[in-house]
Amino acid sequence: MSPAVSVRGLDVHLPDPQRWTRPVRHVLRDVSFDVPRGQVTALVGTNGAGKTTLLRTLSGAYAPSAGDIQVEGASIGGPEDALPAGIGIVPDDPFQPAHWSADDLVIAQRRVEPHYDPRLVGTLLRRARIEPSAQLRRLSAGQRTRLLLAVALGIRPTLLMLDEPFAHLDPLARTEVIDELRVHHAGAEDRTILLSTHDLGEIERFVDHVVLLHKGRVVLEGSALDVVEDHVMVTAEASTAPTAELQGVRRSGERLEALVRVEDAVGLTGLTDLRRPTLQDVLTFTLREVAR
Repeated sequence: MSPAVSVRGLDVHLPDPQRWTRPVRHVLRDVSFDVPRGQVTALVGTNGAGKTTLLRTLSGAYAPSAGDIQVEGASIGGPEDALPAGIGIVPDDPFQPAHWSADDLVIAQRRVEPHYDPRLVGTLLRRARIEPSAQLRRLSAGQRTRLLLAVALGIRPTLLMLDEPFAHLDPLARTEVIDELRVHHAGAEDRTILLSTHDLGEIERFVDHVVLLHKGRVVLEGSALDVVEDHVMVTAEASTAPTAELQGVRRSGERLEALVRVEDAVGLTGLTDLRRPTLQDVLTFTLREVAR
């Protein structure tokens, strides 16, 4: 089965508004990864890693400086390229005019999406306690996220791309949004979700595939299950630990905690404890390692 999104050798250079003496900054460098069809892929990284730039490039808002992008089989990045129908996008910040109401957003979508489901949108807006007449500028950041998600789900998209959808949500709203995403994803076997986040703790059991970005580069990609099973968390005495094989070492007194690949753990001496990592462990310790 072909991937829903395929990226190869992507570079994105953008003007730097903070440093006019060096007007171009390299935000993404040689980025390559796939988003498996029918799965939930998390695009993970710290603030400034390039997640928003990547999603905006996939949606056609930014032009790539180099590389190839295929979204649902269509090339993206050229002046005449456009996203195929049936793709939902929830940006980090609305691009619609601030005076638009929830009704305005629904009407605009219905004009371009022939199979739009306004009843579903109405149900989701009532759940989020958003009135149809509510203007974007009158809503909190969390409410704007709920509104944009509801409008996007009305397409019943085969591919749904979301930029930091949990960043502004309180715990109850976060639970409700995850539930809405689960229901949508379960609605058809080919529905794909790509979402960016810097906090994987809330959705670890919801994610099938991960792409870890650091300073504009992919430093880890793969099945969430595989990247966990390929690693083990170790605790060791600091004085005898084989630090060359350990990743993202965290020291506490005379003991170290670190991540190590399973095959590298065999035969290591000085280890006092082994445990299965969580997905968040793997991502956190990998980032700590690449940031050293």
